[in-house]
Amino acid sequence: MSNILKDKAIKLRRKGYSFREISEILNVAKSTAGAWTRSEKLDEQARARIEQLGDQGRGRAIKTNKMKRELVWRNIAKECTVLRDGRDYGDNDYKIFLALLYWAEGEKTRGKFAFVNSDPVMIKLYLSLLRKAFLIDESRFKVWLHLHEYHNQEEMISFWSKVTGICKNQFSVYNKPHTGINKKPGYKGCLSITYRDSRILKELFIIVKRLRKLS
Repeated sequence: MSNILKDKAIKLRRKGYSFREISEILNVAKSTAGAWTRSEKLDEQARARIEQLGDQGRGRAIKTNKMKRELVWRNIAKECTVLRDGRDYGDNDYKIFLALLYWAEGEKTRGKFAFVNSDPVMIKLYLSLLRKAFLIDESRFKVWLHLHEYHNQEEMISFWSKVTGICKNQFSVYNKPHTGINKKPGYKGCLSITYRDSRILKELFIIVKRLRKLS
């Protein structure tokens, strides 16, 4: 009986069937199917079929793993109550958020109220928090845009003006000297946004000082 099954396994293998498929068709262990047929030489058509099966298997595995990861994220998001949509925040909340962000990315050593970053999302968040937490005079903004030689200056000013909501005439450009660094795909330059109001900066530092005490 085993010889008959072995002969069938060999025929299936020569047609490009995988060890798993052979084991399921003949109702034998996958290891047995492999032992019987591993040494068989396969033609190009059989190898192509097995390779296609492998690609399909990897694709299914990637999809399954992605679904598992997404499920983990959804479960954690459901249990996490921090910053849930629909909650109302007051000025003090926005000041705390702003202070934390400024503590991480803002200028802290020269008494200059400046926020430096190249991430449009972070820049937009910073300005949104600043405008919600304090009464802002838009004319007090000054923006320095650091660009490489491969950037189109007008396009980058237009891009960042749209992101920040700050008028183009409040932008100045600093063109970095050639450093031999290759062009970074999608890189829009780095922004330094200053705001002329030392009182706001002092209040943010006070909040940061109080936050530090929590440690």
